Amino acid sequence: MHYEASGHMDVSPEAIYKRDVVDKAGGSYSFGQQTLMLGMLRAMGYRAYACPARANTASEATDPIHFEPFSHVVLLVQIPTDHRAGRDSGNETYLVDVGFGLGIVRPMQVVDGEEMPSLISPERHRLVKTHRLDPVLDETDGATAPFAEEWHLQVNAALDYSKLPEGTWRTLYQFTFQQCDLREIEIMSRMVENDPKSYFWNNLVGIIYNKGAPIGQDGPLIGVSEMVGSKVTTWKEGRSPVLRTLDDVKPRRTE
Repeated sequence: MHYEASGHMDVSPEAIYKRDVVDKAGGSYSFGQQTLMLGMLRAMGYRAYACPARANTASEATDPIHFEPFSHVVLLVQIPTDHRAGRDSGNETYLVDVGFGLGIVRPMQVVDGEEMPSLISPERHRLVKTHRLDPVLDETDGATAPFAEEWHLQVNAALDYSKLPEGTWRTLYQFTFQQCDLREIEIMSRMVENDPKSYFWNNLVGIIYNKGAPIGQDGPLIGVSEMVGSKVTTWKEGRSPVLRTLDDVKPRRTE
């Protein structure tokens, strides 16, 4: 959005497919990346849908959680439990997220307490089933109790990616199973790009992944470089992060 004259990030399926696949002109942020991934998953026959999510803006793991308005979107994919045998005896649900910065690196089964390694060792991610921080619904009422539940994606690292004390986790975002459609994703994107308080209003953000051994196999993990504003941080397996500053990086967007 910072390098478009209109200040607009077009995340419609047609626009994001043309930008990322046809023109190979670059990426997008969560709404665009997830829209493209959703189309790919459905084209391959998966039962997939999108859900709105709210990022936690608290700086420290010990700070009270503070969720901003819907500023992210996640994908849920349901796969038959016995899919390898060709039998459908129920579904397993997986969280898929290719648009949240240095987030999860593969599908994560939606199970309370589920953990998996991150890109940056020894960082790990965890899913936790919990309840809204400001519950209004009566959780003892069977008709409304499910709507008071939510899921938190957490990480055992601080904002600077240093490891937190054992047993300490920081919530990245929350989501529920409430489905949203493509038009709603576009509306959420418009809200984020036009909100002066949003993370992306004054920050140029970019992430590049370097090839490495597949997750779960021996060998170095995938390296990653992240740019926020003029600061670029690069991580490689077994090395400390390398920080560089680019003095000539300035947003072109004006209010």
